[in-house]
Amino acid sequence: MTTTAPVRRVRRRRMPRDLPRFLLLCVLAIIFLAPVYWMISTSFKTEADAISLPVQWIPSRPTLDNYREVLTSPDGNILRWTGNSLYVALAFTVLHVALCALTAYPLARMRFPGRNAWFWFILSSLMIPGIVTLIPTYIMMLNFNWINSYHALIWPGLSGVFGVFLLRQFFMGIPRELEEAARLDGANSLQILWRIILPLSIPSLATLAVFAFMGSWNNFLWPLFTVTDVDKMTLPVGITTFSQRYVTEYGKLMAATTLAAVPALIAYLLAQRFLESGLSTTGLKE
Repeated sequence: MTTTAPVRRVRRRRMPRDLPRFLLLCVLAIIFLAPVYWMISTSFKTEADAISLPVQWIPSRPTLDNYREVLTSPDGNILRWTGNSLYVALAFTVLHVALCALTAYPLARMRFPGRNAWFWFILSSLMIPGIVTLIPTYIMMLNFNWINSYHALIWPGLSGVFGVFLLRQFFMGIPRELEEAARLDGANSLQILWRIILPLSIPSLATLAVFAFMGSWNNFLWPLFTVTDVDKMTLPVGITTFSQRYVTEYGKLMAATTLAAVPALIAYLLAQRFLESGLSTTGLKE
């Protein structure tokens, strides 16, 4: 009783102070979740209910016809588009993480002239908007004859500056004694990276992998420019076929969008604990 009474008094003092913060978080949660709820709700509506006013937040006549028509539509193969997106996203994620790790390791663990200057030079490229490089990159893909191929969807975005920064900061927090002991045993730099640095960096690698996967999975603008073959479209681009010039089938569009969100949600849930530890333990020291 003597130990719980002070705890209760502290909680009573904190409740009035935390109440505005709690209410603000509730309002923000509603603002962010309302479009998601409307998307899922509309996917179960008939087309007449989807465009009716006022907006029906709860379907009056719930149906699975939208999902059935999306999965069996002759206008587009959503399973094919899903397979394309999975292939592109997984290939991009593996290559992106590998390239970022190989770039971040010398910037974090090796000593050579101009190391910090090179790092800040690479980091400064974050100030260049991606839209600026869209046309030059497209011309490059055209010269490589990679338009309408998976190569154009995977290779151009592999050099991610954010991934290099994230892994470099994490690598710098690993004790150098482990690396020095490995060198005494005859290990070279690649062996140290593979056997010591990477196993200790699983949280940051998983964090980067989730960001890379979700970025590639949700990418819309670049595949829209580089892929016109229906069989090679990714899911975000393929979904747009349900929205035509004069008619938009909102029920089918929301059903396809809901299906497209499922893999990204699963990837986030599987790597949630790595995301939390990876972001919280990534240092900012120089």
